[in-house]
Amino acid sequence: MEPRDSSLSGSPIVVVNFDQDIGGLDAAYELPERQLADGLVDRYFNRAHPLYPFVHETTFRADYENAWTNMSVSSVRPSWYALLNIIFALGCEFNNEIPLEDVTNTVSRFVAKSRCIILSHIYKKGNLEFVQALLLMCHYLQGTLRLNECWNLVGLMIRTAFSIGLQLDPEDLPLPTVDREMRKRVWWGCFLIDRTVSMKFGRPPSIQASDAEAVPLPLVVDDQYINNQTTISRQPTGRPSITAFFVHTIKLSKVIESVLKSLYTNKRRFPRAADSENALSKTEESNILGNVILLDGQLQSWWGETPAHLSHESVIPYGEIIQRQRNVLHIRFLQIRILLQRPLLIMVSRQPIEDDFYRAIAIAGVQTCILAARQSVRMICDLYHRGLLNSSWYNLYYMFTSIGVLLHVQTMDSSTLALLGNPQDQTSIECGMEFVQAAAQNSSLATRYITMLNRFLDKSSQSHRQGQQVWRNGPSSRPSPKDGQAMGESCTPSMPAPAGDLDINTDIDIDDFIFDDLLFQTGMPVDISSFDYFSRRIF
Repeated sequence: MEPRDSSLSGSPIVVVNFDQDIGGLDAAYELPERQLADGLVDRYFNRAHPLYPFVHETTFRADYENAWTNMSVSSVRPSWYALLNIIFALGCEFNNEIPLEDVTNTVSRFVAKSRCIILSHIYKKGNLEFVQALLLMCHYLQGTLRLNECWNLVGLMIRTAFSIGLQLDPEDLPLPTVDREMRKRVWWGCFLIDRTVSMKFGRPPSIQASDAEAVPLPLVVDDQYINNQTTISRQPTGRPSITAFFVHTIKLSKVIESVLKSLYTNKRRFPRAADSENALSKTEESNILGNVILLDGQLQSWWGETPAHLSHESVIPYGEIIQRQRNVLHIRFLQIRILLQRPLLIMVSRQPIEDDFYRAIAIAGVQTCILAARQSVRMICDLYHRGLLNSSWYNLYYMFTSIGVLLHVQTMDSSTLALLGNPQDQTSIECGMEFVQAAAQNSSLATRYITMLNRFLDKSSQSHRQGQQVWRNGPSSRPSPKDGQAMGESCTPSMPAPAGDLDINTDIDIDDFIFDDLLFQTGMPVDISSFDYFSRRIF
């Protein structure tokens, strides 16, 4: 049966009752019906695992089979059951054997079970499986509005990782081959999500780069070639490794960290409008331009080192998993280009650049930023419904940041637009807004995105009013999508009725959110009571 990729339904970003009563701790160890369980595990390893290989599939599947044949209480390993339940939860997005109306309750129950087991045992003693379960739980929570819980569980995960020595080089420890390799993957997984949530929430990371680099990068070898019977694991010649995607993602994180440190840690902000009194000094202007050029070179170097089978230019059909990895990697590249070039977008729209050379660089950077935003929107609209991207909440986040750039272009004056070649693109905005609007029917995170984007639409120039109002009353016409596909296929996934009350408790307060914050910050609404935090934090 095909995964539920033709819509945003069944996503792990649906409204989840994290406090669901599961009937006590004993009930957390109850397995679902076997056919459903098998389908969820298979979907997880087919869709989520190739992007986040934090679990050794061969070992896990052996334990999984044993769980069905030996179900005595004495054989229960709590940490493994915590891991199993969060794997069940993550598999739900891609399994349409679950009736649509039952998806929310099914996901909620698995998440609640995993959470119950973790919090009942981890304070006494941690192990690798608990860290794996927390790592997957935190990836899940990023797609919800429980952002404080996500932040705090990342902290618990990292403390537990330190307590079991994941920061140590496993090659120096007397461990089996599989354990050594999994410790590397999980450690770097902790590093990545620590950097991700710190970037999005504007807070310091918990893992220092010097500590992280004490652990070697994972081997570019897939699970079936890593076992405890051999001391040296090797990927067969001519067979592309699925794990190469994860290793290349780790390398990208170092570029992202350089971008954030160089461009997003200064407390000095651009003026909100043309204001010569508060304009950036020549030194500040040149520093930003210089950093952007240097960092773009680093990003291009990383992109140029992409393994051949993951290159978006590759024409070799390695299969759906590799194709999905290519697409995800390409969108990530585009999103980092947006993050990198966005300060130039603000600079060009907020103050004149007198030096001809600097102006040419800034204009080229802005054009690059706008193009990356357009490409991101079109790729997501075109590929998500075909099951060729990652989990839906990531694509909502990418769509939110991309639309923010395109909306900002609409606020520019005519002379600036002329310098940029009049890059306004209402078609991409409409396609992206349809995607987010469809997801908002059963995603509280998407609902918040729509609320903020509609506020920005209201603040755009009067000449665009008619085009902006369609998102409250339905689009008046549908733009023609790329490659001649029907817009209903490429941009408007079919959606179920709301799975529950979307007005749930959240740590996000958008009352004081202002248009510029969409561009000044790193793109994600954060779990703080006032967005003034950003005003003090950057530019």
